[in-house]
Amino acid sequence: MTWLVAAAVLFPLFVQLSRGIYRDLDPIYDSRGLLGSLPLPISIAACLVGILAHARRLGPAKPALGFIAAFMAAMALSFAFAGEAPDGQTAKLLYAAQTLLPTTGFMLGLLLGAQRRTVAKAFFWVLLVLLPLQLLAGWIQGGLMLTNYLYVFSIYQHIQFVPIVLAVAFGFVMVHQWDNQKAAMLVLTVIVGIYVLASGAFLAIGLYAGAVLLFFGMAILKRSHGHAMGLLSIAAGIAAALFLGSLYYGNVKGDTDRFGNANAYVQKFRDVAEGKLPGNLAQRVSDWKLYGGWIAQSPRSLLFGHTKPPPREVITSAHNWYLDLVYNFGLVGLLPVVALIGFTLRKVWQQRQSLPTEIWWLAGLTAFMVLVDSNFKVTLRQPYPAIFAYFLWGLLLAHLRGDGEAGPEAGSAPSPKAAGAGRPSADGYSRG
Repeated sequence: MTWLVAAAVLFPLFVQLSRGIYRDLDPIYDSRGLLGSLPLPISIAACLVGILAHARRLGPAKPALGFIAAFMAAMALSFAFAGEAPDGQTAKLLYAAQTLLPTTGFMLGLLLGAQRRTVAKAFFWVLLVLLPLQLLAGWIQGGLMLTNYLYVFSIYQHIQFVPIVLAVAFGFVMVHQWDNQKAAMLVLTVIVGIYVLASGAFLAIGLYAGAVLLFFGMAILKRSHGHAMGLLSIAAGIAAALFLGSLYYGNVKGDTDRFGNANAYVQKFRDVAEGKLPGNLAQRVSDWKLYGGWIAQSPRSLLFGHTKPPPREVITSAHNWYLDLVYNFGLVGLLPVVALIGFTLRKVWQQRQSLPTEIWWLAGLTAFMVLVDSNFKVTLRQPYPAIFAYFLWGLLLAHLRGDGEAGPEAGSAPSPKAAGAGRPSADGYSRG
């Protein structure tokens, strides 16, 4: 059950209530705000199944229940004090539901915290099966960029959100599975490198390169000179492949996919090669300024947000989850998230001398999703990436609260100090 639930959290299969499995040729899909046409990830069902399977022992999920209750209370304050606008309340209510729904991933992560290694195995097989198929499908269709169409199903937001989720999942798998499956992990490392380059997503490319170089760099420091040279060669090869791939994308001419959409992605590399700010990032800066002005237009809007979102013909989102949240619910809506971030950081600091390497990696990957990716996209509002991010957060907090596995699960036998010192009490709370 744990393996299947974890695999479903990661696997980017989407379902439309009105049509069944999402299978659209066009990589840019607009549901026009209709719930029946909106592609919904199967991770929503995975969370419900996983939570129901643990319905008789929800004790580990208490921090999530407290966080969700606080989030709902903050939103209620915003509804009460943001001002009168009956025509905007429905849209705001839908936004609140969209923001709260992914927090079920937080509950699931807390409940599965003691089975982190099983989760890593599930992620490993999803990556090993899915990525080669997606790359192969794109090449068959005559493109170098990632394709969204895999014949049996399509991947919704295959460039905007999915690559960073899969890159983070690879980082999680790498630190949990390397010692057990070195040969397979080397193959997967190469596959993921090709995948992130084909995505053209800077954050995914940067995360992958940084994670691989850091992982091999740490291994080099721990091993003998002979092993170190081999690992260094692998890391250098991966870095060279990323560099050459970036050069290629920076100089390639013409369209590279069947819809002619590749130029927008290739242009990002050209802009960087010419020392300019990529066009999509420049647009984000403009959007952030626009939202910042709206947020600060009055003390009421700053504290409790606005009664309705801006017109879609003006702008679709802030391309920043935090600005998006503050615009809609004000600073009061941000307080539960800030409190949870602060609580998590405090727990990490308190246990910094006893945390296993895998947990440090998990903390870093979670922070990347919550603090980095969410500042460039509305990550925590889109169901697929948000459920995944909250799920990682739950796995992390489960260990920090003492609910995670010890011994073999951590990758090494804990020392007496690690087993007892710094262990927190069980009552702690911690559209792009």
